[in-house]
Amino acid sequence: MKAQLPLHGGDLQQASECFDVPVEQWIDLSTGINPESYPVTKLDDAAFQQLPYLSLKFLQAAESYYLGEDNVDLGVDNLLAVSGSQAVIQLLPECLPILPVLVPELGYQEHRLQWQQADASVFNYPSTELETSVSFINESLQQNSRQHLVIINPNNPSGLKFSPSQLKVWAKCLGEGAYLIIDEAFMDTQPDQSVLVQHFESNMIVLRSFGKFFGLAGLRLGFVFANKKLIQTFQKRLGLWAINGPAQSIATVAFQNKAWQQQARANICKAAKLSQILFNPLFSCLQQGQKNTHCVFHEALFSSYGLPIKQAEELNYFFAKRGILLRLIHFNHEYALLRIGTINPNNKAGIRRIQETVDLYIAQVAQ
Repeated sequence: MKAQLPLHGGDLQQASECFDVPVEQWIDLSTGINPESYPVTKLDDAAFQQLPYLSLKFLQAAESYYLGEDNVDLGVDNLLAVSGSQAVIQLLPECLPILPVLVPELGYQEHRLQWQQADASVFNYPSTELETSVSFINESLQQNSRQHLVIINPNNPSGLKFSPSQLKVWAKCLGEGAYLIIDEAFMDTQPDQSVLVQHFESNMIVLRSFGKFFGLAGLRLGFVFANKKLIQTFQKRLGLWAINGPAQSIATVAFQNKAWQQQARANICKAAKLSQILFNPLFSCLQQGQKNTHCVFHEALFSSYGLPIKQAEELNYFFAKRGILLRLIHFNHEYALLRIGTINPNNKAGIRRIQETVDLYIAQVAQ
């Protein structure tokens, strides 16, 4: 019996078992991870030999990268390195008061899941259109300020973005014990839009991901920013040696490499345009003769295309059978999204395979 499709992006082993495509032959467009990863060179033997206490050099490099050189509101005491932001998402219900939680209707579902498992009252807000979302959240906070608010900024998978100033306003509206949880996993391509720059409030919890922008998801490295008391609480729960030595060494160098970061942002923009060029003919073809059945969202490391569920499932299956893994996300009982990451523009063979598969599907539709 075949395995089910992967629940999360990037599970090539499960996809391989499901579609009989060897792991090494997949083109993985399901994750939203930078396809041009930071180059890892030989590491000092000490990174492997010594117990991985958090290095001050590592923490200072992270502070400089995320907070800038002149941030007077936040410092090393306000950040904690974690083995991926998922670790903190799972901890939040244990460390915060159990209050009602307002989460995006469409967004990374682990936020919703963890609060539901803690028996919190979870409510949705619309998360595809800015004005509608802002209006809904404002009204909800006016009715009850004592609730946690979860913001994915930019939203994965809709790409919806709230301004840092808007987030600061909402933080100030929250009642006693309520926190504004901001997941900035995809913020590295536009760091000036982070609340960490100059809009941080003490009742904010900000999550950042190292692996997506630097293309090194296997390191399992993330950061959480919060008030000092909460950081200490997280630290006690996570214990010693949460970040291994090689991960600290690699990240320290990567954080300091400003030239690579600048070039990476330009390369990601180029890869995003290429992805849109590759897939736009397909979705334009599907939209012909139909009204209001498709929606498209573009973010730096992924694009999301809304389709009727059956059509989205058929398209996802068609590409998977040919070794191209997309990310299928069900939106409601009528629609689903296909979230499609980027491909390295230097991967000429992979680009040809995508073009051929797109052309084949369009030809099939035209019959």
